[in-house]
Amino acid sequence: MPVSWRRRGYEAERRLVKLLSQRPLVYVFRVPVSGSRGDPEAKTALPDVFIVDNIKGEVAAFEVKCTGKTKVTVRSDQLVKLLKFLDAFKKYEHRSAVVAVWFSSEGKWVFKKVKEEFPLNKIVVSIQDESDWHP
Repeated sequence: MPVSWRRRGYEAERRLVKLLSQRPLVYVFRVPVSGSRGDPEAKTALPDVFIVDNIKGEVAAFEVKCTGKTKVTVRSDQLVKLLKFLDAFKKYEHRSAVVAVWFSSEGKWVFKKVKEEFPLNKIVVSIQDESDWHP
């Protein structure tokens, strides 16, 4: 029986939490309600996963995807969600919105930072892409 897309997403989020938890003195949070659609005009939004590193002064918010294909597209509204979340952490020197894609066929993560530009366009992440954010 094929695994549902929800289950794959859940497993990818848990896999990412485990990977990020290996960093010393980092707080890692999985937000299980993040996929629910909220008001697009809301002041805040929630990522799938986020980390707080009080030593480095870093906060990173993640949109997590899992695919058996060679590329995945992340909609602009999902990217806006990450940037809205990071607005609450302006005191942190380093804030990153990151798309984390688990390519299950290769057993490989690709991490792509979201650039704050206007207009904010969708992002396509390919299995051949190099990560520009590292855990």
